[in-house]
Amino acid sequence: MGGASESSLGLCRPRQRSVRKVELTDLINAGHLHPGMSLIPKRKKYSHRVATLLADGRVEVDGQPFETAREAAIAIYEKKTGGWWFFLADPTSGRTLRDVRRDYIEAMAVDSDDDDQDDDGDVDEA
Repeated sequence: MGGASESSLGLCRPRQRSVRKVELTDLINAGHLHPGMSLIPKRKKYSHRVATLLADGRVEVDGQPFETAREAAIAIYEKKTGGWWFFLADPTSGRTLRDVRRDYIEAMAVDSDDDDQDDDGDVDEA
């Protein structure tokens, strides 16, 4: 098979899919989340530490803005944790930011790291 190329042999490389990270700003721009809304920690022990979603996608806790939901969750929980499951977007229904993100991904047919690096190894705790 000397100098035959993959294409001349009828072989082709698998197409790489473009993976796009979904940010809070994407969810705001799509109308799934709203600036100024309260984000409530899922764990009842921390439910008094309400965060606020800012228009630029940052999350404010006790007057301090954090770049990501993960950073805000760590500030509240004081341990490594994922922000997507930590915060409830709707405490009445129990919908987390992760649920909202999943709905967005399904609606937009966006390829995404559904469980971003910030959620690796996290256990969804009640």
